[in-house]
Amino acid sequence: AAERVGDLCARATTMSEEEEVPEKQGWFSRLATGLAKSVGEGLDYIAGVEDPADLETKDDGSGAGTGGEDATERKALWSQLKDLIGADVMSKLSVPVFIMEPTTMLQKMSEILQYAALLDAAADEADEDMRLAYICALAISTYSSCERTKKPFNPLLGETWEFELPNGAGTYVSEQVCHHPPVGAGHCTTAKWTYDLTSAARTKFMGNWVDVWPKGRTRIALKETGDVYNIGPPASRVNNIIVGRTWIDTFGDMQVNNLKTKQKALIKFRECSVFGTGRWEVSGELVGADGETKYVLNGKWNESVSVSKPDGSQSKTLWRKEPMPENPTKYGFTNFTFKQNSHETCPPGLLASDSRLRPDRAALERGDDALAGAKKYELEELQRAERRLRESKGDTYSPKWFRLAADADLHELEQDVGTAVWEWNGEYEEATKKRAAAAVEGANPLESLVFDPWCYEETRSGQVVVGEEGDTTEA
Repeated sequence: AAERVGDLCARATTMSEEEEVPEKQGWFSRLATGLAKSVGEGLDYIAGVEDPADLETKDDGSGAGTGGEDATERKALWSQLKDLIGADVMSKLSVPVFIMEPTTMLQKMSEILQYAALLDAAADEADEDMRLAYICALAISTYSSCERTKKPFNPLLGETWEFELPNGAGTYVSEQVCHHPPVGAGHCTTAKWTYDLTSAARTKFMGNWVDVWPKGRTRIALKETGDVYNIGPPASRVNNIIVGRTWIDTFGDMQVNNLKTKQKALIKFRECSVFGTGRWEVSGELVGADGETKYVLNGKWNESVSVSKPDGSQSKTLWRKEPMPENPTKYGFTNFTFKQNSHETCPPGLLASDSRLRPDRAALERGDDALAGAKKYELEELQRAERRLRESKGDTYSPKWFRLAADADLHELEQDVGTAVWEWNGEYEEATKKRAAAAVEGANPLESLVFDPWCYEETRSGQVVVGEEGDTTEA
């Protein structure tokens, strides 16, 4: 039944517009609106919602209560989402903490570097075709941490996240550079390569699932060879968010290009069939600048990736997923994600705007859902108040560590990037040296720092007006 309603939902949304329906509608618009309403009523019935108004909840600081997710929580979630069919729900509303995990989108963006050793291998590889293969393996490997079904926190404007690569090879830095729409930028430099990302994910709520498009621009540059790669990733779908067991599938085409040599890889992520076959499978071809297939690639994005010559010879496994923790949590975190939240990966002179310091995230990590909900509400109210203060002052927000790219140099796959492209401004290193020199040696920054992404002293001191009506968007 849920699948049939989902199909109806898709048809209704295809025929309807994503914007507010005007008062005067043509027959086609009336048909679409009526069908969408019928689908919503069908999901009301399946979710067990007799009177949605009785179940409506808002993240007002009361928290999510204790205990795990249950049917009541899903009904409450549906009461919030039912009017957003066909819409981008990335920042449309403030969602309760019971559907969240104790990470932020800035941390999620960095998970491609869990297997940064693949970039080192590419930088050390003499064969240009095999270099492309290692970049492909890296691009696929990031999906191995994307089976988690909980939503990360949306970062506040000016929020950051930093972590040190193993053996001090480099520091990854990310910053939330725009709030509406939510856009994050990331950068990492080592002796062998640089990694730059502008991330502007878009979503579409379809009733019982959400489609996610990873809009943005990625650049990977190998210093010795001068190779520069981009990645055009496939979409993902979060299934059964209202009815059934929630699970994630990634399907469609990925393209990886060497912008210097014109090599490219065309990789197919197979969609899970109704019988469960094909899930996780990837296959593709690595094509040289001369148009000939140099290698073929096969594997599963949650397990391993191998390449071989087109005739099957010279087979080699490039990547294999690391074992999961012996004592897993309900969030399905990898060992890498556990370290992301700890002080072990903090660079010297950690910024006070770092995601690890968010009180709502930290409370959720400790299992205190009620406190997490209350703190999340407080942060959202402060962000809204600071936005109003900025507007009253006539100020324009400027990120600290990134700037708008004067020349985005977009590939044909990136013309629909979804946002302006942000680039590293180079000011972080000198500022970090000063912070590190002032830090107490051996101190745990997660115990000594207070979360502070704010621009104005009025926000820090609590002198801004909070609680203005009419703004219920996610912070």
